[in-house]
Amino acid sequence: MRSRGAVAAATVVLAAIVPGADVALGDQRTSAELGYTCAFPAGPHPVKVQVAARFPARAATGAAILPAEVTTSVTLPDAAVAELTKLRAATTGATTRLTTEVAQNGAAARALWLGTAPSVPLTSPGGAVFRSTGDVPTITANSPGDLTVTAAGLTLEFRPVTTEGGATDPATLSVPCTPAPGAKALLATVPIGAASSSPPPSPTPGTSATGSAAPGASHSTPESAPRIAPPKAQAAPAATAPKCQGDTANPLALAAYTTGYSNVTKMGGASLIPVFCAKVVQGPNQLKRIEVRPGVFELHLLQNSVGRLDYRGRAQTPPGPATFLTFGFMPTTATMTLEAKEPLSIESDLNNTAGHGETYIRASLVLRISDVRVNGTPLDVGPNCRTTGPVYSTDPDPARNTKDHMVLLGELKKGADTVWRGYSLSRGGPLDGSVTIPPFTGCGVGEDLSPLFTASVSGPANTVKQNQGAPCASGIEDDPAQLCTADKQPTTIPTPLR
Repeated sequence: MRSRGAVAAATVVLAAIVPGADVALGDQRTSAELGYTCAFPAGPHPVKVQVAARFPARAATGAAILPAEVTTSVTLPDAAVAELTKLRAATTGATTRLTTEVAQNGAAARALWLGTAPSVPLTSPGGAVFRSTGDVPTITANSPGDLTVTAAGLTLEFRPVTTEGGATDPATLSVPCTPAPGAKALLATVPIGAASSSPPPSPTPGTSATGSAAPGASHSTPESAPRIAPPKAQAAPAATAPKCQGDTANPLALAAYTTGYSNVTKMGGASLIPVFCAKVVQGPNQLKRIEVRPGVFELHLLQNSVGRLDYRGRAQTPPGPATFLTFGFMPTTATMTLEAKEPLSIESDLNNTAGHGETYIRASLVLRISDVRVNGTPLDVGPNCRTTGPVYSTDPDPARNTKDHMVLLGELKKGADTVWRGYSLSRGGPLDGSVTIPPFTGCGVGEDLSPLFTASVSGPANTVKQNQGAPCASGIEDDPAQLCTADKQPTTIPTPLR
């Protein structure tokens, strides 16, 4: 009788995502076009599905296999789109739940590939295409032999939105899909070679090497039963990120982390803006058909949202270090904080016809300085050393060019491969701007030091580059892309961009 620590040679282990997992020995890019029949409320409709991913060309026993760059593209025919528009839907995003079967040497297990697709308009003829992306579990094979990954069942979940920006009735639509008869659903074959020396793995906690398979695994003999390790819970944000718990009562609420650099011209370098929390309430989506020239129209998806910074309940960024020169030569360190005077204004315009989108974020932020040291010696600037008004940009809208707010621009573009790249509120990305820093006031105790900081820091043409991480949709219970922690904080902490 085998000991409890022994496992069958054909064991396949599906683990949670392992950042930096070693996928050695080259890659193979795979793309499979699949046919499905999807059971919409009014009846079944044929749906085209294309699944693409990158796998290793081969792997060794015990090595983690992480499918990368996974996309699931779903094309709905006009008849299926009509079932959504019957609900008065103007746009909808989608969640894809693709069940895959991982098999080797007669043993099999199942892994769920989750993906999310951004909203698309439902007015164009020719159907609607949803391109979902998301992280998937890793695979570990513990014996030599070909390992295959095959697509099985698929569920599509839609959250339609009306022209007015409200939810439809029902607010969600879940559609089960089955592979078309005779469809070839093989996604990849990875040859597994023997490792030079690899002891049999111990059973995963909560599973048994000789007991029944984990939920979702195929039933087989105990010795060949695959084991599936349940996905690990999303980790809490790193200590470098402040608390950013989103609103769970509002289905349009988002919470996101952002960070970046401000290149202050007079400082001769970049000042880090620490990771900060922004909480946003998305506005309604509005579809607008714009005539760009006689008889030629473009379809725009417009959205106006509002947000606020949140650091320990205050509308500001966390305090961050800065270094500059006073008197033109004395090295000076200080703590800088950006304090918001008004809510953030976020205006998005997605030109679906031209394949281009722009998001303008307007923020009224005053710069405060504290904890100043000149050449290592403390300099008491008092509690109210700050700019006379908000840092400001030249607003592209002349009617709003009031010199009391900064403007950041995020751009989104659709490439020749139909993939959207760049910034959007719902996915994050880079934001750019240029600001003027006003003069300082209130600096010094017993002596007015404001002119010193005005001469050292204030002035125009200071570039700002921010990087927003993917937001947590805190008001929605379902989280297929694992963008939220259990207590609805963002899991994505971005790195600063210069």
